[in-house]
Amino acid sequence: MAGRGTSSLYNHLSTMKPNFAMRIDNVINYDKTITFRSEIIPDKKKGTLTTSVLYSQGSDIFEMDCELPLETFYPQDSRSSKRRRVEESGEKDAEDGKESQKKDDEESRFAGAFKKVENKRFTPKWAYLGETVSKMSYLDSSDDSTIIAMSKNGSLAWFRDGIKVPVHIVQEMMGPATSFAAMHSHVRPNDLAVSDFGLSASLDTLVKSHSNGSEEDSILKVIDNAGKPGEILRTLHVPGTTVTHTVRFFDNYLYATCSDDNTLRFWDTRTDSRPLFHLTEHQNGRLTAFDTSRATDGGLFVTGSSTGVIKLWDVRAVENATTDLTHRQNGEDPIQRELVGLYHSGGDSVADIQFSETSASDFVTVGGTGNVYHWNMDCVLGYNGTNTGAASTGTPPAARELQGQCLKFFHRAGNNGRRGPGSRPGPSRNVVALHPVIKNLVGIVSPDGSLSVYRPTRLHK
Repeated sequence: MAGRGTSSLYNHLSTMKPNFAMRIDNVINYDKTITFRSEIIPDKKKGTLTTSVLYSQGSDIFEMDCELPLETFYPQDSRSSKRRRVEESGEKDAEDGKESQKKDDEESRFAGAFKKVENKRFTPKWAYLGETVSKMSYLDSSDDSTIIAMSKNGSLAWFRDGIKVPVHIVQEMMGPATSFAAMHSHVRPNDLAVSDFGLSASLDTLVKSHSNGSEEDSILKVIDNAGKPGEILRTLHVPGTTVTHTVRFFDNYLYATCSDDNTLRFWDTRTDSRPLFHLTEHQNGRLTAFDTSRATDGGLFVTGSSTGVIKLWDVRAVENATTDLTHRQNGEDPIQRELVGLYHSGGDSVADIQFSETSASDFVTVGGTGNVYHWNMDCVLGYNGTNTGAASTGTPPAARELQGQCLKFFHRAGNNGRRGPGSRPGPSRNVVALHPVIKNLVGIVSPDGSLSVYRPTRLHK
């Protein structure tokens, strides 16, 4: 559990290292990912709120309950009103003591979020035999499946509650006789075994990416996730790229891909095989990650680079720049400007980006070190007093002030928020998850398999 020195950095922090029914050797060498189920179960009598963490290790996927204090997630208005009434009646000191004790009790209870399961011996809920899970997505409104899991070679599997094996599969065959043979070579297999997938807002459509071996050509597949889950609707090629490492949707149809040629391509699932427009970034190292906002009207996205540079964009401004010929009479590239630029300290590369589903202005970035940075864009998106989902007119904060205003919290890599002896930077993709319903609840899995949930102190409520 969280110690005294660490808990002061957080509102709440709880950590558990799971026990497994089967012995697992060299756990630090297994790839791991984490996500949350969206269901929450309140129990007013017990004063608790239960949610579930989904955790993959190698080919196995486990489900672990997390029990949180119910009052932690209530709005603070009622407490503030009560405090004002107490102050007016001259009983402030006594009530402050009670409030302080209540806060300590909440933190103590949050530190025991895994208490009911910390001694349990876990068996896999699902198993993707023969594969290594690299990403999971929970399907909260699907009647057919519960989660989708992707393997390192780009294969997909749909799992359903109550059935341990996949109910649908899109298999990518690999071996000496296939075009994927380069993934098995000793030259650079990790560079080529890169894949990702994104789901449309309605969950009806999925787009996945994977490498096409050593050829300068990565592949996208548009896949049905509604009528016939797993049916391939269209196969697209992204010429001039070896891997397309990130796929994200803006809405039900518009999606973007990020490839190793430092280009984001914007596509529509209803159109032909050509991108609608591009965004090319060659100024800040390699583009390594991006994510789109799901809590706005679909216009914002964030990119991250190998040099630790982070940029917030409006997709509508990017698209308009490609059609604006004002500065392009002589064949110049379009002038595509970000809304704001930020950075990781020390040049820590950006390994992953996740927008909050409960806030229009919050997102986290994960460094190559495993450190987690929490950002809030209110000062950028609402500096004229409104939050429109895109940059407003008016005078923005000075560039030098933005870093301090936007970086709201920093979670250091390692167990319990600190790097411990023998800890190492993990792959950092899909090892951090934001809860889709509970605001500011973060889950993280460490290289040694420890699970943590926490709520940062200084994020906007």
